[in-house]
Amino acid sequence: MNVALPVGNSEVRPNPLERFLPPLEEGVVLRLLEGKLPRVRRVFDPFGTSPQLALECALAGCEITLAINNPITRFVTRYTLQPFSVAELQAALAHLAAIPKDETRLEPFIIDLYRSRCARCGEIVDVEYFIWDKELGGPSHKVYSCEHCSHAGESITTEEDWDNALDYSRSSMQAAVALDSLAPPGDPDRKHAEAALSVYPGRAIFALITILNKVAQANIEARTLAATQALLLTAFDAANALWSYPEGRTRPRQLIASSRYREFNVWRALERGLDQWAMHDEGVDVHEWDSTRQGRASGVCLYPGPARDLCREQHAFDGIDLILTIPPRPNQAFWTLSALWTAWLWGRDAAAPIKVALRRRRYDWGWHATAIRTVLRSVADCYPQSHPAIVYIPEAEPGFVAATMAGVEGAGFKLSGCALRSDDQQLVGQWVNERGEQHASRRGIENVELRRAMQELLVEHAQPAPYSCLHAAAWTRITELRQLDQDWTAPQRHPMQSLVDQIEQVLQRQPFEHLSRGSEPESGVYDLKQPDVAEDPLLDRVEWCILGQLRDQRQVRGRELDQAVCEQFPGLLTPDRRWVYACLQSYALKIADADIWHLRAEDDPELRKADCVEMQALLVELGRRLGFEVDAGERVIWQTGEAGAGHAFEIRETAGWGHLPQPADQERLTFVVPGGRAGLIAERTRRDPHFKAWLESGLRVIKFRHVRRLAAETTITMANFKERMAIDPPEHEDPQLPLL
Repeated sequence: MNVALPVGNSEVRPNPLERFLPPLEEGVVLRLLEGKLPRVRRVFDPFGTSPQLALECALAGCEITLAINNPITRFVTRYTLQPFSVAELQAALAHLAAIPKDETRLEPFIIDLYRSRCARCGEIVDVEYFIWDKELGGPSHKVYSCEHCSHAGESITTEEDWDNALDYSRSSMQAAVALDSLAPPGDPDRKHAEAALSVYPGRAIFALITILNKVAQANIEARTLAATQALLLTAFDAANALWSYPEGRTRPRQLIASSRYREFNVWRALERGLDQWAMHDEGVDVHEWDSTRQGRASGVCLYPGPARDLCREQHAFDGIDLILTIPPRPNQAFWTLSALWTAWLWGRDAAAPIKVALRRRRYDWGWHATAIRTVLRSVADCYPQSHPAIVYIPEAEPGFVAATMAGVEGAGFKLSGCALRSDDQQLVGQWVNERGEQHASRRGIENVELRRAMQELLVEHAQPAPYSCLHAAAWTRITELRQLDQDWTAPQRHPMQSLVDQIEQVLQRQPFEHLSRGSEPESGVYDLKQPDVAEDPLLDRVEWCILGQLRDQRQVRGRELDQAVCEQFPGLLTPDRRWVYACLQSYALKIADADIWHLRAEDDPELRKADCVEMQALLVELGRRLGFEVDAGERVIWQTGEAGAGHAFEIRETAGWGHLPQPADQERLTFVVPGGRAGLIAERTRRDPHFKAWLESGLRVIKFRHVRRLAAETTITMANFKERMAIDPPEHEDPQLPLL
């Protein structure tokens, strides 16, 4: 059941509407396809949520068909795969800027809407954005850069700024046009369209509709018009009140205006669209679905509708080798705005297929599981038996994981393997189509199976694990057993919701222990009350693996090492990227801005071995000098005549030292480690409550350098040794010993 998680490049350039699209890292899809080519030639994506997925499939030499019902997503996908050149975008913006408007041009007309005065010199300035406060009912601050006195930054707004902002009402002619384009008077969805429009400030509506009217009246060549629409999409997204200030919802999911938000200058937002849409052209062939071609696509084929409609097309699935998809995450904000933006750009008829999104205000995970199941059941009926499907979730929070697994399994697919990276919320599941096959009677999921699955995971980890890992282990077992309740239409409760409650109830009983001060099941981490100590902790095993790779290769690429670690620890053992890079930073140096790391000179195995020998000799000599009886074995032990008194030192070159010591050892045991392990110790303290409590209980960790200082100090005594030893704890950088 274990597969290796694909590692991508987390540092990618901004893309159009990226806060609403799945955060798919560059290179993940290419990793998923490794080993499957050239056998896999044709791919189908039934949800079509990610332009990046389509691009990487095409770059891998696959032919991919995407079913995309949302016109906005379809537009972004097309022009991500066949991007505009900088010249095309600049020409579109220049054409737009030159359109006449009220005895001037459109550009200065729109910019004038956001004019203000510099708080320092009083000259006219173009405001980049105003900061609105919903409680105050207007803009409280403005952000600009003055060309006259070079004053830049945030200033308090004036009464004139308020008057200018409040001059634009949502009951204006432009607001009526914006509303009528989606839902004219008498339309049952008009009140929902009004709710969608309410997240736009009145001035933004005025500016956007003014521009749209001018575009509609102009005679613009098709490619330039598409580039203009792309820039407008950027402005549509920037001009609404979902941009929290100073921080907040970077990925909004509910159509609710933030209490403090940025009101961006619409023309400046159009200009910023140049950078977003000017992407590198990979030369991918993109075309619309054509039923006369019997479903055979070359490059990327965009089907303008839902997958269930494509399933009615003859030969649509001929030659499909693989289903590869990212399921959509429920996003009321994006789906509602998509209907509004589609109507603004292409008219009411174009928005009709997704207009239903206006009516639903909230989406629960049970509803989402049913939606996924509905789409994939129709696909499974057309897709060949025993053919594979890969489902990747880049925002793998527990509810989304449960909904996806329930939906995919309910559609007739059987899970054959999965991997989860919990901190980064990434999950990949490999499935096989078994739709139509007879399975054993589904008697419901028994608590003993859930308990066993989660207990086995904690035994494998040999350390506390977050709820997301235990939840994934339980759902993996549920889908593996094919015992998910078939009654998806039960009026009382969705079966997925009942299973989530069942998992949480199991975790509240023996043998599990919730290591958290919070009462929420998803908070903190869990462990076994009587843990199995057969394995070393997962964090230790990962650290040793990374050190071994560095010593073998001397120089590695961080991403390639991360992938190797994920292959070494697949499935639900996948370590978090933060821990992998914490290990890299402890043992290696990064070369400039490249993701290339080379082993630190001091961590050469021979040098570290010499360091450890030196530490033992220094501790032996120091102990004897202080009057202790010294035993120099596996541990350096200092003893006095009193039973249980003295000190024990365990010298380690890594921060991984297995399981926690017995209580009898904790009072006198000290671990001696290189100073470079301080970051790993801090990171482990953050992750493992047992480890944190162990350090707080009095057990000590000191650095090699501090042992050298103590050995060189002439005023140290048996009486003040403990105090002197505590001067340089592992989290400190490089303190100086105080003068005595």
